[in-house]
Amino acid sequence: MTSTGLTDLEGRRARLRRISVVFAVELRLKIVTELYAREMSPTQFYNEFGGGSISRVTRNFERLDESGWLEYVRSEGPGGSRRGGVERFYRATELAFFDAETWALLPYSIRVAFSWNSFKQIASRLRDAIETGKVTASASLGLTHKSACLDQEGWDNAIEMIRTHFEFLSEEQRESSLRLARASDSPLRVSVIQIAFEPPSEVAGAIAPSIVESLEEPFVPLPVRLSKVFADDVAMGIIAEANRREISAKQFHAEIGGDTAAGIRRRFTKLAGIALLTEVEAKTGGRRRGAREKFYRATGPAIFDSRSGPWVDTPRSLEEADIWRQFEGLSVEVKDAMKAGTFDARDDSCLAWSLLSLDAHGWCAVMESLDELRLFIDAEQDRASSRMTQSGEKPVTMTVALAAFESPKETEREP
Repeated sequence: MTSTGLTDLEGRRARLRRISVVFAVELRLKIVTELYAREMSPTQFYNEFGGGSISRVTRNFERLDESGWLEYVRSEGPGGSRRGGVERFYRATELAFFDAETWALLPYSIRVAFSWNSFKQIASRLRDAIETGKVTASASLGLTHKSACLDQEGWDNAIEMIRTHFEFLSEEQRESSLRLARASDSPLRVSVIQIAFEPPSEVAGAIAPSIVESLEEPFVPLPVRLSKVFADDVAMGIIAEANRREISAKQFHAEIGGDTAAGIRRRFTKLAGIALLTEVEAKTGGRRRGAREKFYRATGPAIFDSRSGPWVDTPRSLEEADIWRQFEGLSVEVKDAMKAGTFDARDDSCLAWSLLSLDAHGWCAVMESLDELRLFIDAEQDRASSRMTQSGEKPVTMTVALAAFESPKETEREP
């Protein structure tokens, strides 16, 4: 590996360690998401969203500020309801998301777990929007879902345009915030969904590594569990190996190392305790004598668990909504692709959910940009067809889902 390659790898690992700061406490992810859309003080955040206590919220604001996730904007006070106190306001410097290079560094089991967790959040957000009337039951234009037949150049062009659109959303968020501050209008909370992946091929069959599917979702949220891994290169290495084969702590220490035998055993135990590894076999005899050597595989999400999630106990009104039926069709395709391993097989597959606070102008701009993105992908399919006629290249299918809809404001305060 070249020195440049080593530098790039260290940069990606540093990015993971940085993200682990946000993921370590569920409240921090909420703070970063909300403060990317608008400036807030700890007191203002606590009054609106809770968080245990004002001191707990303040401590997490300070930790995010120290690590560069928040930046100080201004102060107000003393005086008024603050009495002698000063209220400090902050903005988030960026969203906690994975760029393509960092995403490629993650073991498959972590990628599919994170993708499934994100898709369930999208489903919950859409369900809430329909049930609260933010999206009408007959709405069909809020979600488009289609397949595009592309060559490799067409795939690359489509993915690049989706990434450009994601960057446009961030810029429109900033512009809307400036306009809202001048006009003192109430913002629209908008969810924008961008999904692009390769569906399973009847010819190729399943290509997923042989990971073990969870029987049920652990109580600890996935980002919190992942934070314990992203900050530990050795733990990441253990999960990567457990994606490839059955492996024991003793075997990992002998072949790869990274810490003492006791340190490796502790990591295996911790990773199994947070449902990122699963014990699949225990061997005795031979050089083990009376000892039991436990072997593990990486653990994937409970994708087909029908006992929980946004699809359970849906009311009749929701089942009859055109947009929900369309989304359920997309959900089946996503589940099948994750089960087969094609959803996250490509490093450049996309699943992005952006929660924005927009003014009316920003809302119109986002809707127009989605229409332009859809038209670009249609045109790219036509161009790819012409190229493949000349080159004879085999086509690849891309499933694309794009949506934008007004989201209800969360009313449940964190305890």
